[in-house]
Amino acid sequence: MDKDKSYRRAHELQTSGKLSQALQLYSQLTASSNDPRYFIAYGMCLQDLNHWKQSIAVLKRAIDLKPSYCLPDAQLSLAIAYIKTNRKKEAIKLLSLCAARAPEYPSYDTIPNKAKELLKECK
Repeated sequence: MDKDKSYRRAHELQTSGKLSQALQLYSQLTASSNDPRYFIAYGMCLQDLNHWKQSIAVLKRAIDLKPSYCLPDAQLSLAIAYIKTNRKKEAIKLLSLCAARAPEYPSYDTIPNKAKELLKECK
């Protein structure tokens, strides 16, 4: 199966709640590719399984690979992982960045709004 098909299959598995199977596919994808999409999806799947510490390294790798690709989404997910692992200072730094971002598309203000909400909870 080619990588894009594997990625789509992993997403389908994740969406249908078959997280362990999805995680296995994402792990394989990230082992053989530097596509930030795979790392972000892998990090999100790890979070779905409450593997917060593991998701931090994966999401940081995604951001390092291509900082402009889905940066607000990856940063918000990373900030949530920091909150869940009691790394409040790092979480606040990322949440502040996310909250300050202008929406990239009309009506795409979910990320800044969620970041602002989480910032209030962290303080």
